Amino acid sequence: MGWGGWGKEGGWGKGGEKGGKGGWSPWQPMFMKWGMKGKGWGKGSKGLKVDPALKCWIGNLPEGTSWKALQEHMNQAGKTTWVECFSGKGAGTGGVSYATAEEAANAITMLNGSLLNGQAIMVDVWVKQTDAPAS
Repeated sequence: MGWGGWGKEGGWGKGGEKGGKGGWSPWQPMFMKWGMKGKGWGKGSKGLKVDPALKCWIGNLPEGTSWKALQEHMNQAGKTTWVECFSGKGAGTGGVSYATAEEAANAITMLNGSLLNGQAIMVDVWVKQTDAPAS
């Protein structure tokens, strides 16, 4: 038994004539060799991890609203630091963050019920699911 070369599993390793089993392939991307899952740097988190007092929940967004259009609309209450339009199960909703809690509170009072692309949107406090009362 010696070094067998390419194995059935696609990797180089021990195993005789037919090649090895397992190991790593020199053709794999570098991050796969390091044991990473392939999602890339910084991906996989949902939303922004900041104080909920700085964030606003946005509802009833018109279909096809871009984050840029939402940002321009929400900047009326103060400069936004993060804007996201959610997709999938959260379609029609989004989130916005401001630098101060006062700006976030101002956005709620000033922009709740305002028109974005001809549709009235809801702007409310950001509530984590764990903060919701149990029923």
